[in-house]
Amino acid sequence: MEVKTEERIKMLVRLDVTESQGLALEAMFEYWNYLAGIGSSRQISFMVDGDGNFKPNCKMSYDRTMPKLTDKIRELAVVEEKNRARKYDFNPIAWYLRDNKVLT
Repeated sequence: MEVKTEERIKMLVRLDVTESQGLALEAMFEYWNYLAGIGSSRQISFMVDGDGNFKPNCKMSYDRTMPKLTDKIRELAVVEEKNRARKYDFNPIAWYLRDNKVLT
């Protein structure tokens, strides 16, 4: 079976958020789309106020079977951690899936 690291899939993310949190996330996603549209790469940040009222209870679903989110993949996703702030990227995961022929 071929590893399909470039195939587009549908991912549905459900969040429990307040109106202000939803609008902030929508603005961020709008910016993601803008950057993708102009072919620009950037690290984007979102404040998670865990001791406040940000309790999103994130649930994900996909339109096909996905590889298991292992500890190794979680580790690869974090490309920088400084002062308890983390930066995530998908590229190390894409290379790992391809090089290790991780099948779905």
